[in-house]
Amino acid sequence: MGGNGHKGAYRLRIGSWNIGTLTGKPIELAKILQKRKVNIKYVQETQWVGSRARNTDDYKLWYSGVHKGKNGVGILVDGELRESVVEVRRVNDRIMSIKLVVGECTLNVVSVYAPQAGLDEEVKRRFWERLDEIGRSIPLVERLFI
Repeated sequence: MGGNGHKGAYRLRIGSWNIGTLTGKPIELAKILQKRKVNIKYVQETQWVGSRARNTDDYKLWYSGVHKGKNGVGILVDGELRESVVEVRRVNDRIMSIKLVVGECTLNVVSVYAPQAGLDEEVKRRFWERLDEIGRSIPLVERLFI
């Protein structure tokens, strides 16, 4: 995955954003991403309920949330890459992942929203254990982005 003239190279722009201030505004979010030419964006604190997929302008959004106004994660993929998504795993309202095949490279993109300080230690422990399980489940020949 480069872009320096290597055959089959593909340059990606990947970002992460806590979008608590844009809750309920996926179209506005997509416009910001288009302007910045972001291919894949992790979003946290979406505060959207359910496990769904939506198309917004030139992006596809997959998200997972349980309680309205609390937590929630998602991943947006631009129109050029959306057909490259071969798997979506919604673990809970704090962790989700997608798998893409881009050329000869398999990418695993994981969006996480870690528990804040002050939350129950058991909640934190379960979060980190689940994230560790996901990381360990990715074959070494595949790329992992968290």
